[in-house]
Amino acid sequence: VGCRQVLDAGSLMRVRVGSDGLIVGAGPGRGAWVGPSQDCVALAGKRRAFGRSLRVEVNADWVAKLISQWPMQPPACPHGGC
Repeated sequence: VGCRQVLDAGSLMRVRVGSDGLIVGAGPGRGAWVGPSQDCVALAGKRRAFGRSLRVEVNADWVAKLISQWPMQPPACPHGGC
């Protein structure tokens, strides 16, 4: 949902809504797939793509928390879309 590139699921990270905001990983409920860089996450937040994909109201604090806890930190989007 960030850089909008069509890629295999193995190179993307699944984001879902948890009890205290957005979390990364498998689990119950609707999920959104995003590229592995913080840039992709930030772009998805800026475009409000998480809210549309997950069908919930996602606030800026949730996105900021997700970025700060992001498990991977490559220097830039590996897909060239961010």
